[in-house]
Amino acid sequence: MFRNIVILLEDRIINSNFLNVAANIAKTSDGNISGVYVLPLSRTMLNMPEIVDVESFRDNAKKMHDKFESSLKAAGLKGNWNYSECRDEVTEVARQGLYADLILLSRTGDNYKIIDNLILTASCPTLLVPSTNNSNGNFKRILIAWKNTRESARALHDSLPLLHKAKEVRVITFSDNIHEKQSLTSYLTTHGIDAKIDQNSLDSFHAKSDLPTDIDKLIAEKIISLSKENESDLIVMGGFGHSRLGDAVLSGVTLDISRNSEIPILMSH
Repeated sequence: MFRNIVILLEDRIINSNFLNVAANIAKTSDGNISGVYVLPLSRTMLNMPEIVDVESFRDNAKKMHDKFESSLKAAGLKGNWNYSECRDEVTEVARQGLYADLILLSRTGDNYKIIDNLILTASCPTLLVPSTNNSNGNFKRILIAWKNTRESARALHDSLPLLHKAKEVRVITFSDNIHEKQSLTSYLTTHGIDAKIDQNSLDSFHAKSDLPTDIDKLIAEKIISLSKENESDLIVMGGFGHSRLGDAVLSGVTLDISRNSEIPILMSH
């Protein structure tokens, strides 16, 4: 159950569907929403009022606070507002995520650095919602992108509250290991989830290109294509990558899907 949900609030999402998605997920779990709003102001900026209009930034924060409170009230939900003035949104959201079951992020097209770092540093799953998506947060057709790894297993475990409520669950895997397929089917069955597994072979991708980056792109395109074909409203997958000098470096498949999926993605690292 997603009882404690953290959402990163940014000015650009004030009129988007993002808050409705968060509210509907919380309602299904009788959950609490923690809104995190960070003003990216350094000490230097705060000491330069003639150059930096700090009050206009704070006015925007107040507008977001009002929007957040209105959304909670309309949905009949409990929540709390977490406001800070610092330069590091990732650290603040990750800190709040230590006490959460889920972190919601809006993909707006210019916040990829924040998203990439949170996917790899968050202690709970992240749900990435494209700003153009009209999802209501009630995910009925879920596609699991499976790989025999710790990251995929975490994403699968973390998504169980959503999988139990779905009407259809499909799995796409590129492994030819029949025992792995049987183990996955058995695990889902013990949780009362009847999933259809779509088997794909990497041979066709290697035939098109031997470059790992090209193969990753083809796999990502296949996953996104299948999600459209099945009219899925959520993709579940592991978040693969590592941190280098404080910045996230996502794997090819994770990077391509996080950038190009038209539907929400639940990722765990």
